[in-house]
Amino acid sequence: MMQFSIEVTPKVDVSTLPKTIREVSITYLPGADYRDVVAQAVRLRQLGFDPIPHVSARSIRDRAHLTRYLSALKTEADIRQVLLIGGSPDRPVGPFASTLDLLETGLFDGLRVGVAGHPEGMPVLSERECDRFLALKNQYAHDTGTEMFVMTQWSLDVATIHRWLDRIEAFNTLPIYLGIPGPTTPATLLKFAHICGVKTSLLGLRNQSGRLGKLLTVQTPDYLVDGLAGRIDHFHLYTFGGVRRTRDWLATRQSDLGIPA
Repeated sequence: MMQFSIEVTPKVDVSTLPKTIREVSITYLPGADYRDVVAQAVRLRQLGFDPIPHVSARSIRDRAHLTRYLSALKTEADIRQVLLIGGSPDRPVGPFASTLDLLETGLFDGLRVGVAGHPEGMPVLSERECDRFLALKNQYAHDTGTEMFVMTQWSLDVATIHRWLDRIEAFNTLPIYLGIPGPTTPATLLKFAHICGVKTSLLGLRNQSGRLGKLLTVQTPDYLVDGLAGRIDHFHLYTFGGVRRTRDWLATRQSDLGIPA
């Protein structure tokens, strides 16, 4: 059965999130206070959701900082899973530069661990390098018995996602949460595409930037869900601040799929 999860920031109002989803990831942006992430995780747990807080390697100052963050998440929000990301491409503030650096601390033992996937590559790494790191994370899961999953960056291009799935098929055994944007305007996506470094999607958005009417029209991700049905059964929604709009679209989509509200 098709499933959906959603991403929120630490300060967004989560009281209006759709009750038909279970998992909610929480961003940890550079310079943020981890206590804000913990507080959001607590609110989500109280509302009956399963929070997935991000742990950004390059934002962790030292092992003590990481230990305090994880301890607070476990004791206050009873978290059972996390998403590990490298984070900002800027110089790390501490000793951790990558997801694998975090994993090697041993502090995530007993948790379900998400790792990043990049169907469109990354600004600082080639497709081949991105695939190599994902293969290493698969190997880590195999060698240690850690329960892991892949949560991808968002993409707008069905063909690009299919090519990525074809490339990793030979080695990837981890469940995939495929990132897609919730309903929003191409103008908003253009702004976030610059920030997130989704190259193929950015090019497509630039090609339509001269058509102002279309640029300001809200577009839904139905074509992505329909175009990937059969290969992807879990979609992860990026709301870009539009939680209510994403909630309303999801309610309609799940109703069409026969999923009770």
